[in-house]
Amino acid sequence: MSVVTHQGIIAPALWPNNLGRSDSGPFAEMQLEDDWRYVPESYEGLCDSLLVVKKGDDDGDVAWSSRALVHHPQVLPIDMRAQMRPFVVVLQGFLGDFNISPLGNWDNLTSLLRRDRSAHAAVQYVTLESGGGAGIPFNAQVDVLNNLRAFIRAKVGAELDEEREGERDMDHIVLERSVFTKVRPSGTQAPAVRLSTASDPGGKAMKLAKVWRVDHVIQTGARQENGQTMAIVPTALRRGDFVEVSVFAEIQYGRRQRRTGSVVRFAMKEVVRLWSAEDAAVSDLLPA
Repeated sequence: MSVVTHQGIIAPALWPNNLGRSDSGPFAEMQLEDDWRYVPESYEGLCDSLLVVKKGDDDGDVAWSSRALVHHPQVLPIDMRAQMRPFVVVLQGFLGDFNISPLGNWDNLTSLLRRDRSAHAAVQYVTLESGGGAGIPFNAQVDVLNNLRAFIRAKVGAELDEEREGERDMDHIVLERSVFTKVRPSGTQAPAVRLSTASDPGGKAMKLAKVWRVDHVIQTGARQENGQTMAIVPTALRRGDFVEVSVFAEIQYGRRQRRTGSVVRFAMKEVVRLWSAEDAAVSDLLPA
């Protein structure tokens, strides 16, 4: 897991009043020799430290294929170079609009699109907000995501979602993860997760399982005073909570409307509440 820096200081340490809790969680045991875990601040540095590779479960689908963002072996310790190591970065901010339920916004799309298209379009999402008074750590995160997006475009191709080109909102970070994974005729794929009746009323997602499967659950937790993370249910999170999100790049390459290019999302792996909305009230913890 990697962390954003600004002028050599990790971003979690730059939030006021210890909001970022840089003395706990994944940062507490970081050593200087773990330099591969510090995200380069420049675009050129990213180019030297990352690779875009085909995913192992890609069976050569001519329509769409998956890519993964991994650490370049040359930046890893020698004993870690035998296998590709996915690039995962930690982001922090105040929780805005979010839906990280197993089926995300799929239920809202089923009435608008036919079943196959709605499954392809369904996402889980999280919006991180700056809080308005902590520009340096949040802006550093925005800069890194824009550099990552530019790097991926250079390696895979221009984005088919044109509104994302040049995206640069310094007060919000929008994260999205595809709900469903297309079932491929060959190759290794992650197994489907078992959905409860509460998560999948009527078993609608189960009926798609031969074509589209749900193969992940976004982990949710709360950081305790001792630095340990306790698992919590997603519904325990509230807008305004100050959270830490582990993020990876979800990259698809293919054709849409006679254009070839990429679709890039920064997807959530885990969401951890560092402070509740009440404890992290903007008016109390951020400078005016």
